[in-house]
Amino acid sequence: MPPKGSCRGTGRRRSARQEVHLVSACALTVRWAAASDVGRLRARNEDALRIVFAPPCAVLADGMGGHRGGDVAARLAVDVVAEHLAVAAGSTDEEVCALLGEAVAAANKVIFEHAQIDPGLAGMGATVVAVRLFGERMCCAHVGDSRLYLFRGGELELLTRDHTMLQELVDAGMITAEQARAAPFRGMLTRALGALPELDADVFCRPLHAGDVLLLCSDGLTDMLGDDEIAAVLSGGGDVDEWAAELVAFANARGGRDNITVVLAQAS
Repeated sequence: MPPKGSCRGTGRRRSARQEVHLVSACALTVRWAAASDVGRLRARNEDALRIVFAPPCAVLADGMGGHRGGDVAARLAVDVVAEHLAVAAGSTDEEVCALLGEAVAAANKVIFEHAQIDPGLAGMGATVVAVRLFGERMCCAHVGDSRLYLFRGGELELLTRDHTMLQELVDAGMITAEQARAAPFRGMLTRALGALPELDADVFCRPLHAGDVLLLCSDGLTDMLGDDEIAAVLSGGGDVDEWAAELVAFANARGGRDNITVVLAQAS
């Protein structure tokens, strides 16, 4: 069962839209919204999300593998990570980073073990991106190509680095970011939950200011929209609930080749 004070979303319906909630994050108030859609080409939504309001945190996962493995892996990822984050305390960067790393490692272990036990789940895995808010800080852990963005003062900044073959080529200067977006093997991951019995997530902390907007998203959004187009949506009028719906609709209008899931958090 989800922890008390949480909401969850998966893609059993075509569009799983979350309500907006207000939650106090110590010195800041955070307004949350989320939306998930199967897209225009996929038969099943294998993304999953969870928002926990006390303590404030969110988890998004994009599953992969087999007839039902992707769905199972994504659900396991958000459930295990959210349950760890919902019950454990932490008031410093070091404590919260350690907590996030442990949560992702636990999710990886559960997914890997399920795949070993059930032949029908062999090869399943998931990406994950998770944030935990405390005081005027945010900490993030991620694995794979699900992303975390920060929108501040009209500028959109990508905070995570994709664990993909293409990103390694970009980092090596062999291709540009624009070429990577158009490449046919965008989803070739170098790191994913469930692939190995042990795994380390990338974990970091940043300041969180009033007016900041955090965006967690699956690659179904970023494969369809460029960062400038995402920034244009967040720069427009409206609130996080409207932005979530608009981002999903925009990605679908561009082709909706994959499941599309977004979680937004606006601090004030």
